[in-house]
Amino acid sequence: MNNFLEKFKKGCPKCGSGKIIPIVYGDIDGSPEVMKQIEDGEIETGGCCVDENSPKWKCSECEERFGKVD
Repeated sequence: MNNFLEKFKKGCPKCGSGKIIPIVYGDIDGSPEVMKQIEDGEIETGGCCVDENSPKWKCSECEERFGKVD
């Protein structure tokens, strides 16, 4: 089991859902693969600016954003 799943095996801290996706920061390359991941809800874009309050994960069920970017 990867570190992400191990850390959040209990699911979203707000609703408990296991439908958690990463939030990706920085420039999106626009490749067909990345655009499909965004369209399919496999990743969430977080914009270009990252600070100490930037969340690392998003719940696809309740939209809760949580965790901290390393």
